[in-house]
Amino acid sequence: MQKSEYSPVKLAIIEKYISGNKILDLGAGKLLYSTWIREKFSDSSIVAIDMIEQDSLEGVEYFTADLEQKIPLDSLLFSTVLAFDVIEHISNETLFVSEINRLLSVGGVLIGSVPHDKDLFLPEYNLTFYHRSDLTHKRYYTQESLRKTLEVAGFSGVEIFAEGGVSPHVFAEFFPESFRWLVKKMISVALKLRFISTQRLKSDLFFVATKQS
Repeated sequence: MQKSEYSPVKLAIIEKYISGNKILDLGAGKLLYSTWIREKFSDSSIVAIDMIEQDSLEGVEYFTADLEQKIPLDSLLFSTVLAFDVIEHISNETLFVSEINRLLSVGGVLIGSVPHDKDLFLPEYNLTFYHRSDLTHKRYYTQESLRKTLEVAGFSGVEIFAEGGVSPHVFAEFFPESFRWLVKKMISVALKLRFISTQRLKSDLFFVATKQS
């Protein structure tokens, strides 16, 4: 795989929080991150699931399943479950997150991401994040709603990180070229001093949660 195909944020969060060697990749797509884990952690046993038909890869067992239904696997099988960019596509969110909890061993870790819902002011300026154009999204999340969803399903120690989106330095492009460096510098200083915040411009919420005993 080309390195540019990977999200640096996803790689960093996987590497930091992955637990054990029995991994389930839900909504695995083209097996991008399953492949990376197989190469990075050679002792891992990886199962990947999505709704599309494709072949397994060496070291990655793949099968198709309807993620709107109960997942056809035994309970307590996995030490880590990945769910990047998938929960927002599932109509029955409660069942899906509960199924993830069932599949994890006690102390197992869920790592994933969902689209952020704090950008609703952007349409007032005829702007929007690209993820708003995805008509298959069933919902968007705030940190509060995401935490509640995970805790109700039986997860604890929930950590949530807002990432992605537009850098405020892009506003320097509206100035003459000779002034852009100065505008960027001023924006950097304002960020450092916390005079401005980019939290409302983050497009994604990444999360890590642990299955309670």
